Amino acid sequence: MVDDKEVITLEFQRQKAKELQEYFKQKKLEEANQGPFFGFIGKNEITNGRWAMFGFAVGMLTEYATGSDFVDQVKILLSNFGIVDLE
Repeated sequence: MVDDKEVITLEFQRQKAKELQEYFKQKKLEEANQGPFFGFIGKNEITNGRWAMFGFAVGMLTEYATGSDFVDQVKILLSNFGIVDLE
């Protein structure tokens, strides 16, 4: 024998799940509207730092694979694109 006040129905759970979805959707919109998209804010600086680390790692792996340092890699790139004639 279970009292009706203690029973959690499926419909009650669905209603609470929808309320939580709306709450977090609103919370995400509020966070997105804080501050400028460009500029020196924490989120942008973290993203910029991650891209810089990725670029550095790619450069180091390319140097290891080809034996060309960064300056030579840039020269090869510019030569292949036809921007600079190095011959």
